[in-house]
Formats: sequence, C-alpha cells, structure tokens
Amino acid sequence: MPTRSGYRHWYLPRGGFFDKAETQMTDSQQPYTRIRKQATEYAKLYIRFARLTMAEKVTVFLTAASVALGAFLFSVIFIFFMSIAVAHWLATAIGLAWAYALISFIFLILIALLFIFRKPLIMNPISRFISKLFLS
Repeated sequence: MPTRSGYRHWYLPRGGFFDKAETQMTDSQQPYTRIRKQATEYAKLYIRFARLTMAEKVTVFLTAASVALGAFLFSVIFIFFMSIAVAHWLATAIGLAWAYALISFIFLILIALLFIFRKPLIMNPISRFISKLFLS
C-alpha cells in the first residue's frame, strides 16, 4: 500500500497478498468499467462494420449502374446504326422516305410496348436487385 510519499513501508511485502488486494479493490470499486469499455468497443466495431457493409453495397450498386449505363449507351448506338442500315436496305424496294418511315413506326411500336410492360420489364427487376442488395 503506498503511503503519501509514494513509498511502501519496509514491513509490507512486495508482490504478495497486498498487491492483489489492491487490484481487486480497484476492480470491485468500479465493476461496470470493464463492461462499459467492452460495450463501447462493441458499438464502435458494429458501426465500423455497418459502414464497411454500406460501402460495399454502394460500390456494388454503382458498378451495376455504370455497367448498365454503358450497355445502354452502346445498345443505343448499335440500334441507331442498324436502323440506318436496314432503312437503306429497304430503300431499294420501297424508297428511302418510306423505309425511314417504316423504321420509325417500328420504333414507335417498341416504345409503346415498353411503356405498357414497364412494370415487369423495368420496375420489378430493379426493385428486386435493390432489395436484395440492401436488405441482405
């Protein structure tokens, strides 16, 4: 047991019962200190895990969105050039103006079908992907 000056008395043994009693006494004085430290450490780790999980899910979402955007862009360019090629091929039989009108009418029908079936073709797959990504 330390005295006021910080030195032990010559009659108290070192490393024996009194040192253990001293540490046990400080532990028994504050029994919730260790539990509180563990709880705060657990909370910090849980928050860090949540941040890492959210970062992973946002990365997966942004990757999927950028791949979809790139595929959409290249598909639009491909369809544009193929429609011009088909229109020039049809122009030999029905004339250039009627060929472009026919291709435009086909695109108009495709847009109408896409608008009619937008829920099963667009909304449901996107909602399934996002719910699977963020709720799993």
